[in-house]
Amino acid sequence: MSPSEFCKKVVSAYEKRLGIFSNLVNAEDHIPNNASDLEKALFLFYVIQLDYATKSQKLYEGAKRLYSEDKNYFSPSFILKTKEKDLLKVLQDYLKPRYINEATKRFYLNSEKIEKQYEADPREIFKGSKTAKEALIKVREFRGFGPKIGNFFVRSMINSFGYEYIDIEDILPPVDVHDVRIAYLMGYTDSNQMTQKNIRDVKEVWSEGCKKGKVSWLVFDKALWLLGSEGKPKTKQDILNLVGLPGIEPGTSPM
Repeated sequence: MSPSEFCKKVVSAYEKRLGIFSNLVNAEDHIPNNASDLEKALFLFYVIQLDYATKSQKLYEGAKRLYSEDKNYFSPSFILKTKEKDLLKVLQDYLKPRYINEATKRFYLNSEKIEKQYEADPREIFKGSKTAKEALIKVREFRGFGPKIGNFFVRSMINSFGYEYIDIEDILPPVDVHDVRIAYLMGYTDSNQMTQKNIRDVKEVWSEGCKKGKVSWLVFDKALWLLGSEGKPKTKQDILNLVGLPGIEPGTSPM
């Protein structure tokens, strides 16, 4: 199966909400329903910057609990006035990041930057950008918004607010360990290691697969995360089963 066929099948399974694809646990699905658009943008901004080296579901559940109890902790001006020991305790109690000192530093530095440069509103990054590339460059200037988190935040903001850019398909999707493992199991790469080269190769496989399959990587990336994190496939056959495809024909290798 070519990458383009695979991308189409995964998106189709997601849109039909087959099996694990019925689980609404992507970042965009965790935004508080009663929030204003500004509050939604700030929620994504603060939570996604901590979505690394941690269990995502615990992070988002904790973030929603914090938002319901005191949404001030998603306000740049409030965070900048908060004592470090108080912020550190809140982050430990609710968001539980693995690297608490780095998390605290990100909250302070990124709050200062978003307030000074974008009127304390993450939406201004996108409203003031003519292209997706320009928006991504601005996002990558924030602490911790690297190739994975930065592209992930761009995806989540575009999916949530409907920003339209003519060059959006030229932006490479974020890639994590789930994506790399799935690409390897499907036979699209010869390694499942998280090396810079392999990560780049996987990004290009998914990007080209989506383009040729005429599906949006913004949707495919959400579906692929569910496939990896919720389905936890260990073989190619597991992947085929999860996306509702026929089994491997006798005599062929599962790899």
